[in-house]
Amino acid sequence: MFRTLLGCAIAAALAFAALPASAQTTKQRPAAPPPPAAAKGVPLSAFFGVFRGSGVAQSEDSDYFRTAVRDTAIEIRPAEAGGFKLAWSTTTRGGDPANPKTKVKTTEVTFKPAASKPNVFESVKQGNPVDGGDVIWARLNKQTLTVYALTTGDDGSYELQKWDRTLQGTGMAMVYTRLRDGEQVRTVKARLVKDAK
Repeated sequence: MFRTLLGCAIAAALAFAALPASAQTTKQRPAAPPPPAAAKGVPLSAFFGVFRGSGVAQSEDSDYFRTAVRDTAIEIRPAEAGGFKLAWSTTTRGGDPANPKTKVKTTEVTFKPAASKPNVFESVKQGNPVDGGDVIWARLNKQTLTVYALTTGDDGSYELQKWDRTLQGTGMAMVYTRLRDGEQVRTVKARLVKDAK
């Protein structure tokens, strides 16, 4: 039995060797495409400078227009011990559509590196949410610098604001969301261009 199987194997091998080279080539599956490259992280210094632009805001809880254009300016500068200073101003228009009123709000926060977490920063001055103050922190993830601000309302409900600022080309994309007890009440999407270093 063993000799019979061996003879069959030898005969098959000789028959394959007699075939033309083109016929001996076995089909190979195409190589799988390489996985997409992960977005590279950037240093905090890449965000330093002044950015200006405008965006569209959608709001459910304001006497301002439910959908309106906002002008915004952002300035980010280095601070002590590896932190950074963030200042931003927003210009909104509301009230009577025929005669809208302009409102400018400016905010400035200084961040320091968190002691126990890399690429996480905390505000130098923290408030008490129960008393209406803000707890503010930030994190750097790849090309996005995100800032969070947590506080409470008069009835004890929580409010969380989030700013995602992502570097894109020579500018920045900004997405702002505001949640109240988990419900989204405001969003802003803006495109900014770097105006100065």
